[in-house]
Amino acid sequence: MNKQLFLSLITVMICFLTACNRQPAGSRANEYIVGKQTYTFAIKGADTLRLDKYELQNIPAGDTLSKPVILFAFGGGFKGGNRDNDSYIPYFHFLAKNGYVVVSTDYRTGLKDIDTGKMTDPMQFAATLQKAIAMAVEDFFDATRYIVDNSKEWKVKPEQIVACGSSAGAVTSLQAEYEICNRTPLTQKLPDSFNYAGVISFAGAICSLGIPDWQELPCPIMLFHGNADRTVPFDKALLENMGLWGSNFIAKQLQVKQSPYYFYLAEEAGHEMAGIPMDNNRYDILSFLDRFVLLRQKAFINTIETIPGKPETKKDFTLQDYIQNNL
Repeated sequence: MNKQLFLSLITVMICFLTACNRQPAGSRANEYIVGKQTYTFAIKGADTLRLDKYELQNIPAGDTLSKPVILFAFGGGFKGGNRDNDSYIPYFHFLAKNGYVVVSTDYRTGLKDIDTGKMTDPMQFAATLQKAIAMAVEDFFDATRYIVDNSKEWKVKPEQIVACGSSAGAVTSLQAEYEICNRTPLTQKLPDSFNYAGVISFAGAICSLGIPDWQELPCPIMLFHGNADRTVPFDKALLENMGLWGSNFIAKQLQVKQSPYYFYLAEEAGHEMAGIPMDNNRYDILSFLDRFVLLRQKAFINTIETIPGKPETKKDFTLQDYIQNNL
């Protein structure tokens, strides 16, 4: 190879690499910028409850349209957890970049101070868990009311608030909708006739004395769950007349009641489904929001994810198994 040809090849390679690394004109100006603001919405004893609002900052001038809201409750077994956990932030930013205002809220964790060593009686644990769920729902309703009261200033649509949560937060969001459909005393914190526009549950359940009885039809519900979940029941876990009723049971009830839902079942998956969909199923979530919430379409969607070769795992968990795994 002569010297001139060698220099020509080097020049071509430099130009190619420069072109690959060059940003298109104006791309930096058009990047999405998601901002975060924090508000205190309630003080209850020693607990100061806050929420974080995520939304686009570089909104085009003249855009005055109000946006729908995703109200998110964190996971942590009602013992702990953080509204701004690093693993949630990419999901929040994704939703914000797709036209939603995301609000991630605190709630009191009613199991944080229990002596797990003494919590050996299943009935005692069931009663304590029931109180913790009610406390979380009460705080979730307070956060909801705060959004409604500030909807004009925030430029959000109070009729398009979607409840969402992971694990204990998914239990909270589902339980909140169940309380609304039965107009229990907890719902007195909400405006008259209020309901969520949708619910998105990442491995959640409903706590109920006896089989859940929906006095009113719920809003559209999206359910993610693994059928080998040993932390939150996939189907149900019962102790006398008290039970935790999981996604599989809820989906069957919704179909009988002709109430729209989207059930995503991951075979042989455990409690990792409390987090995985926020990374892997973002566009499934957008589809649910577009079709079921914004367009108000009515449908039953059942999706089953199977990974070839994945070994079969234990699924016949008892309530005692769930108690042990949560403690």
